[in-house]
Amino acid sequence: MVGTLAVQRAQPALLPDARAAKPKASLDRDSFHAALDTVLDRYVEPVDASTVLTRGLQHMVAGLDPYSHYLSADQRALAKKRQRQGAEAGLVTTLHRRADGSAHLEVLAVHPESPGARAGLRPGDELVSIRGQACAFMASNVEAQLALAGAVGERITVELARPGGRDGVVALELELAKPKHDALVTGALDLKGNHAVAHITIAAFRKGTGDQVKRTLAKLHREASEGGGKLDGIVLDVRGNPGGEVDEAVIVADLFIDEGVLTRTRARGGAIAREDMATAANSDLDTPLVVLQDRRSASASELLAIAIQDSGRGRVVGETSFGKGTVQEVLPLADGSLLTLTVARYYSPRDRSIDGQGVRPDVVLSAVDGRAAVDAAERELLTQLALR
Repeated sequence: MVGTLAVQRAQPALLPDARAAKPKASLDRDSFHAALDTVLDRYVEPVDASTVLTRGLQHMVAGLDPYSHYLSADQRALAKKRQRQGAEAGLVTTLHRRADGSAHLEVLAVHPESPGARAGLRPGDELVSIRGQACAFMASNVEAQLALAGAVGERITVELARPGGRDGVVALELELAKPKHDALVTGALDLKGNHAVAHITIAAFRKGTGDQVKRTLAKLHREASEGGGKLDGIVLDVRGNPGGEVDEAVIVADLFIDEGVLTRTRARGGAIAREDMATAANSDLDTPLVVLQDRRSASASELLAIAIQDSGRGRVVGETSFGKGTVQEVLPLADGSLLTLTVARYYSPRDRSIDGQGVRPDVVLSAVDGRAAVDAAERELLTQLALR
């Protein structure tokens, strides 16, 4: 029978005065360093200090929130290599931490025509492993993203579990490819009786997205006037939008709001670090407006939605959004490693935080997928129009 050998003899104290001192309510830096030194000096096998420190820092930083993480010098070099190689699986993921410390990796979005899309992955899938590495033991989402990137044509294996699925864990092979830079903004003019409604989909916020929205909106205004009428409403569709460049979301919000705060950030202690203000130039203050979102709408898309909501400029329709509202600072360290740390939170014009809470819709939809949700958002627009 295999058991644990109990050592009965007294062990040396970690601190010289540990026996005399009263027990402390919480671990302090001195006790932490003493414990670390004991691990490095007395563990039964020789311990590589760099490995222990790296693992410890990775888990400490990742335990702060889902967006802070630490990359060792080797991991940082791998990240640079992956960036040069330029191929990916086309998946947007988030790592959820369970109460027992393990994690599960959820697919938030799948880019159209990507390797993930061709393999049949879809939002809501849980990735169990990537390249044989169990996702449950990953310290941060960045580990998953590194594993999902590589060289063009490289084949990687992922295992996934589908919520409510009966097939258990399914293994798939993905052939990595360079991402296609399709239009981030698409627009269509929908005719609802005698009314013309603009349906503008924003897939993500990257450099130039704000200008794309401006051009798309101008085009739809022209189409409506050429038909003998005018634009009677606008649906900004950010379902599944994972966010991106906050400045681009601010540009879009500024198209519809002429004064006041669009978004602000607060650092430690609540100190205001930054405020983005609306400008009156070229603002459309009259056309009824709705933002359509779902639970995967995150980050910059949430800032757009809550700016529209708080200003009273329009209504939010759909589900409560994801709830990512933090600012990260990237800090290179002397040994070549990299620390990414949350240093501030975003707040709405009315000083509401979205982090961990999301944006609650004014109109809740029971189904947010497909055309039915767009129709529901457009009905909300017509209701607003009728009330004028």
